Amino acid sequence: MRIKCFGLVAVACSVGCFGSNTPPPNDDAGYGQGVDLAGACSGNNDGVIDRSELVFPTGLAVHYLSNPPGTTVMVAPDGSQVSGTTAWDLTSTAGQVIDFTLQPIAGMWFASQFPGATYVTTADVQSGLLGIFRVTDTSLDILGFASPQPNQTLFVYDSPIESLRFPVKLGDSWVTGAHVVNGKLNGQPYAANDTYQITVDARGTAELPYLKFDNTLRVHVQISQALPGGVTVTRVQHLFFHECYGELGRMVSNPGETSASFTTAAEFRRLAL
Repeated sequence: MRIKCFGLVAVACSVGCFGSNTPPPNDDAGYGQGVDLAGACSGNNDGVIDRSELVFPTGLAVHYLSNPPGTTVMVAPDGSQVSGTTAWDLTSTAGQVIDFTLQPIAGMWFASQFPGATYVTTADVQSGLLGIFRVTDTSLDILGFASPQPNQTLFVYDSPIESLRFPVKLGDSWVTGAHVVNGKLNGQPYAANDTYQITVDARGTAELPYLKFDNTLRVHVQISQALPGGVTVTRVQHLFFHECYGELGRMVSNPGETSASFTTAAEFRRLAL
């Protein structure tokens, strides 16, 4: 059983430069030009992400680079100190390009289970598990998870999980949780009590191959899944956000990890600009 991960929570939205240009390296992985959504968002680069500074357009495919499913990669989630500022290195062009799309829920086999959902997207690259999300004026909520194939996997939370709270700003911290009752996992009965401990715990510069993003926020997430029989599984994630560009990248630990400074990641995802 794989612990669930956050899905794509915002897409790249090119509205200008929030840092500085850097020369492109050799690009063996096909690191390409992102979609230009100029005008869809207007940011002020103040290190606080208001609701108006993230967009969630359904139907748009966004390219990320990631290590292949089933592999691990070394990461440095704490970054380094450069002239007194934290800098995160997201410059690697190794791995493969993976497309993420915010899909409308209408017509999907599980649509009736998630009234009010805003979009659906891939939450776990290896299994293809889909995350179902709702966007409001104050939060981005996880409503549950489902398999692309009918009647295989279905987790419906009994209350929404607030994965982000707007405005997103340094120092914010909250604990949110929900139950899955009478769910399915690969066709078998499933139940769990999921707890998310979320902290916007750092502000710094995220360095991608082509751009440096000043005033990037790191969102630290520790997920704990209590399963029947007293088994608990944990996982740590770091998500890097910038206004208008959304999620620049993420680092996801292996199952069982509890340290925020983990160095071996099951997934290391970077925005392909």
